Amino acid sequence: MEVGTSATNQPRADYMFRIVEASTAACRRYGPSKTNVADIARLLGKSPASVYKIFPSKAAVWDAIAGNFFGSDLCFTPSAGGEGVSAAGRLKETALGQHRLMLQARHGDCQMFNLVVLAAEGGWPSFRDYLKRLRTNVGELIRTGIATEEFVPRNVDAAASCFCASLVSLWDPRIIGASSSHCELSAHELASSSVSPSPPGSRRRGRGHRGEYSGGVAPEPGLSGASSSLAMAHSRAA
Repeated sequence: MEVGTSATNQPRADYMFRIVEASTAACRRYGPSKTNVADIARLLGKSPASVYKIFPSKAAVWDAIAGNFFGSDLCFTPSAGGEGVSAAGRLKETALGQHRLMLQARHGDCQMFNLVVLAAEGGWPSFRDYLKRLRTNVGELIRTGIATEEFVPRNVDAAASCFCASLVSLWDPRIIGASSSHCELSAHELASSSVSPSPPGSRRRGRGHRGEYSGGVAPEPGLSGASSSLAMAHSRAA
């Protein structure tokens, strides 16, 4: 959780961090539906009023807890790029790594996982920030792939949105928390089908021709599904 660092704001920031820590502990102990501000204040050795001086409502406290969890336990960092490391490989690594963190939370930290499900269901700012961070990270990898001619040039923001939409079942806690018995593709199969580097020379052939895209994500921002993300090879479009 990011907090201010100036001398004036430091005491408030420190107390905010302590509240989030205590709230997280209370959530893990009692669950998000049974925890209240009085429980949090008791763990802090403070009054509920002191908590409300920092956070205007219980909902704001819950959103801060979820935001901290999204930014720490549910934040995947792909391996560094470099010689022999493809952008497509790093995209696949990101997709599977983020999914793995979600599964770990679901099975090993169920109360916090229940909280992020609530954040997703309620469209809390913390969940919107989580999705925005994913799109930004994916966009950077797509931009890298374009720069190295691994992917065909395209609108990076739209491409990142399409890629994330195609893999929503791997990253959305609401879907991960539901029964997966009906799923036809494994996470690995879904990620693999969503990532496909450009065949040699396809960047030159694809430039300026609608439908001739290889690698990256489908050009239409409204598309979703694995086949509309990174798998639109020039050979398929021809």
